[in-house]
Amino acid sequence: MVAGLATPAAAVEQRPVSPDAEFLVAAHQGNLTQIKAGKIALRKGGTATVRDLGRQLLTYHRRLDVAVQRAARKLDVSLPAAPNTEQKDLIRQYRAASATEFDTLFVGSQLLAHQRAIKLGKIVLATGTDPAVRKIVTAAVPVVRQHQDALVSAQQHIGDAAEQ
Repeated sequence: MVAGLATPAAAVEQRPVSPDAEFLVAAHQGNLTQIKAGKIALRKGGTATVRDLGRQLLTYHRRLDVAVQRAARKLDVSLPAAPNTEQKDLIRQYRAASATEFDTLFVGSQLLAHQRAIKLGKIVLATGTDPAVRKIVTAAVPVVRQHQDALVSAQQHIGDAAEQ
């Protein structure tokens, strides 16, 4: 399960042949996006909280993508070399945001991405058949929920700081 995911249908122009393959493509693109987002947050984050979230995302999604690539090779699924169009647009927004806008944009968009990842995970667990893919999703669920909780906390912190 990967934050930064688009809906499964938007993951690629040509749909993979199975829910497992579709997940692997979307997860890989999400990982690529989260790795870039994490790097940007480390550099642009206006608060230590956002920089720490960026570090967490960067570290986790690098590790997760190793498992995704391994499963894709096993299932002979070709993975794209770059994030999808929606994800590329989000990265552009991160780069263009002012320092004062970045934290709010980052946290809000990451909350949405994590909600999408949880939905995708539920779909994969209901329709996927490959044990390796199911293992990836099952292991990712608690991490995605932890990230989501941290993002909610960060959003409250950013809101409190803006009120002062």
